[in-house]
Amino acid sequence: MKVFLTGGSGYIGSTVALALKKAGHDVLALVRDEAKGQALKAAGIKLVKGELGNPAGYAGAAWGRAAFVNVAQDYSPNGVELDKKTITSAKDLLRGQVGATFIYTSGCWVHGSTEGVADETTPLHPAKMVAWRPAHEQLSLEMAKDGIRSVVVRPGIVYGGKGGLTGMFFGTALKAGGAQTIGDGENHWPMVHVDDLAELYVRLVERAPAASVFDASDASRLKQREIAEAASRAAGKDGKVSVQAPDGSPFHEALTLDQRISSEKARNDLDWRPRHESFVAEADALFKAWQAAQ
Repeated sequence: MKVFLTGGSGYIGSTVALALKKAGHDVLALVRDEAKGQALKAAGIKLVKGELGNPAGYAGAAWGRAAFVNVAQDYSPNGVELDKKTITSAKDLLRGQVGATFIYTSGCWVHGSTEGVADETTPLHPAKMVAWRPAHEQLSLEMAKDGIRSVVVRPGIVYGGKGGLTGMFFGTALKAGGAQTIGDGENHWPMVHVDDLAELYVRLVERAPAASVFDASDASRLKQREIAEAASRAAGKDGKVSVQAPDGSPFHEALTLDQRISSEKARNDLDWRPRHESFVAEADALFKAWQAAQ
């Protein structure tokens, strides 16, 4: 399948692009800086330089591609507007094409703090940082009315390789002698390894039903403090952890959500089988991979 992907040079986007290419798809990736996309180019992935805010700059290259995979995340003050613009641009590009597919990347924080274990049927109570996102999910799903196979994916907290939020634990452990949690760390984090997430995107592109939603996290149910302690041990700091009091920002609010999320739907419907099921069990190898990528 000919696939157009946004966020090609990003942490998640680059991994997804490589997984799609490995699966045999013809991938065109949108990048802001071609130099940052050289690893993709070396792997046979085509690049187009452009910005989310200027759809006209990439529309010509993306025209005629059957799948539009939106992985890009923009955290600027205009990020919400750019996200919506990307959805409407995808709709314009895909409308009328046979087999048209749109994959929209949301996130676990739309669930808010969960009572028990949440899944795709659980009513949403989004954190302030992503209060706008459920409306964008719905806008994406409504593409099905135009014959576009639209799908929403909600990744958990992504880790592995060069980045992810867990990288902050490795970093603070090395710099301050102990990994730093936000709050006491007694809240659960839904986790997913970036490579496993990328494999899920391949399945979404290839066979997810129209107007479907998939949560994406492993089954580990780890607490933030457990993750931080494992990262600290891997960094040679004997599991030492320091606590930073939440500063009231939307980001800190999101990091202190207590979330347990099931991804049984992806496992059952798409035969998704994460190979990495515990950050704690693999912390030593994850630390080495993180160090090598810095």
